[in-house]
Amino acid sequence: MDIQRDCGCASAFGRIEALVDGQLDAAECAEIRNHCETCESCAGELDVVTSLSQKFRAALSEPCPTEVRDSLFRTLNITADNT
Repeated sequence: MDIQRDCGCASAFGRIEALVDGQLDAAECAEIRNHCETCESCAGELDVVTSLSQKFRAALSEPCPTEVRDSLFRTLNITADNT
């Protein structure tokens, strides 16, 4: 991205995470998506952020294995009753 010759990239690039997280209104979403249709760099960033976000959400939906949880509690010197 060439900051010296900004064609909307600085604005779009800075809001891509908010777009993916659903934090923008419809007009802002449309503005960024329209920009990404004509900007390969920002479209690539949108793809990366979308993919990572989906992977993080999927990982967080899995319960923590009991042995990992127990090990973490032991390391932190806490009991399950404190959670």
